[in-house]
Amino acid sequence: MLMAPGTWRVQQNAWMWMGKVLNFERGPFVRFFKDYVDCGWCEQPTRGRVYEEAQKIVCSVCDGVLLEIDDEPMLILTLEEDDFDGSA
Repeated sequence: MLMAPGTWRVQQNAWMWMGKVLNFERGPFVRFFKDYVDCGWCEQPTRGRVYEEAQKIVCSVCDGVLLEIDDEPMLILTLEEDDFDGSA
């Protein structure tokens, strides 16, 4: 039996240290990419998954984060062919 200052004597066994493992079901998801892309983490083909109420796209094989959306402001610049004439 173990006894620590200020606590009651309790007989312990190995089962007291282990908890029951719960399998949580992942919520509904949608595929993000139309065609397969290679995951940068596991290098396997994936179409990416976006789970309900999540702000990231994850690999369907390894659950690695492919893209995470945060609340930080960002600027995305897209150039079209007629915007770039090559003259500088």
